[in-house]
Amino acid sequence: MTTTTSPGPSLVLYHAWASSASRKVRMCLYEKGLTFDATVVDLNKFEHHSDWYKKLNPSGIVPALMVDGHPLVESNFINEYLDETYPTPPLRPTDPMLLHDMRLWGKYIDDTCLPAIQKHNWMHHFHPMAREWSDEELERRLAAIPTANRKHVWYRMARDPYTAEELEAALDILRDMMDRIEARIAKTGFVTGDAYSLADIAAAPYVIRTEELAPIEVSAEKRPHAAKWWAAIKARPAYKAAHMEPFNDQCWSGWMPPT
Repeated sequence: MTTTTSPGPSLVLYHAWASSASRKVRMCLYEKGLTFDATVVDLNKFEHHSDWYKKLNPSGIVPALMVDGHPLVESNFINEYLDETYPTPPLRPTDPMLLHDMRLWGKYIDDTCLPAIQKHNWMHHFHPMAREWSDEELERRLAAIPTANRKHVWYRMARDPYTAEELEAALDILRDMMDRIEARIAKTGFVTGDAYSLADIAAAPYVIRTEELAPIEVSAEKRPHAAKWWAAIKARPAYKAAHMEPFNDQCWSGWMPPT
């Protein structure tokens, strides 16, 4: 994956196609027109739990961005680093209050919307796999996971899957996210302030999954302002270059898009 010959430190992105956080960073890199190499972390093979990857990101989650050999983690922080280091085009507000709002929005997405999306994503892809594990294999898999929260989620995938009620409650969180986006877009045209920013990028992977899970929630019929904003985002070259592929099995693997 390369887009320009812009000077600066070498950038290597370790990512997964299905990962919402990876999608955020890919969008930012392409908005900046940066040259970077990319290595797909195969989630089907649990490469994110391997020792070599945990040296890059001790939490065992994607993405990680190597900058001249130094790993950066946490997608919101990676994107702020990119905007600070490569300020053109700008993707953060200059007004301190709007910058604070952008960061609060990113935290809301990660703290509230990410767990909601994960319930659906993991039940779709990982539950059918994990439920077949023996107790011994489950223990081996759990031992490789570095965080208690992720251990708990993997245990649930194997032995205590999310209920229909939990999945519907997760959808309610995404509906609320869309209500918030609609209200913000109606006022200024963007999630934070009157310009496209990292706040819009933070939302995009969650909006596309909401659209796939419940298309009416992203429709012009239900949320006209958000629908217009969403159509404009999907038309951006960086969005297309970031490969927000349909949510299917290839997105979890080492698949590479056609060139």
